[in-house]
Amino acid sequence: MKAIILAAGRGNRLKTVSEETPKCMIEVGKKSLMHHQLTALKNIGVTDIVVGVGYRKDDVAAHAREIGGMQFTFVDNPDYATTNTAYTLWLCRDEMDDDFLYLNADVLFHESLISRLLNASEDNVLALDNKRCGAEEVKAILKDDAIHHIGKKLDQGKCYGEFIGIGQFDKSINDQFIGYLDETVNEKMLVNEYFEYALDMLVKEVPFHYIDISDIPCIEIDFPEDLKHAEEVVYPEIREYNW
Repeated sequence: MKAIILAAGRGNRLKTVSEETPKCMIEVGKKSLMHHQLTALKNIGVTDIVVGVGYRKDDVAAHAREIGGMQFTFVDNPDYATTNTAYTLWLCRDEMDDDFLYLNADVLFHESLISRLLNASEDNVLALDNKRCGAEEVKAILKDDAIHHIGKKLDQGKCYGEFIGIGQFDKSINDQFIGYLDETVNEKMLVNEYFEYALDMLVKEVPFHYIDISDIPCIEIDFPEDLKHAEEVVYPEIREYNW
């Protein structure tokens, strides 16, 4: 099992509070989001890490390596300013050669979330927060207890909840997934799409299940108010969470 973390973006919506700091290096509880994630993965036993980098890539790589006992592969997206996660993940396609965990680098969570994913009985599983979602959140619609649609532009009233940017992918579907990423990036030229665009095509062919992580403290940090909520509410909950 390896983990693929996408950390190429600058985090433009957080510039008013983060200034020049890469989004994944923003601190919550005196530790960066990346260090929180890497520590959680290491504690669970996942130490083979692929990181999609872009903005201040050398700083991000050096920062990641501060967590010892892990093997890192860094994949550069030189066009990070004009592309999105579909393109960065497509660049990581050669590393999609085994079962892997996918993580957006801007998610703060308790490590039990990773454990729950790895202990799921199904092969392809996404972490969903069962709640009413806003327009900016990636949402999921279920059918027959599996994920039927995923993306931002879905009817909020039909959605089970938010996909918080962490999932487990079985190696048996990697070729199909890479094919849809390639269709997104090269055929449709949608380099500025989120990777869920390709994933939405994949779930029509491959059963994708979910784990409900509503009881686990976690937050995706996109805006200054998210960062404030993470510092004041979610991080204290993580420290007190009993699993």
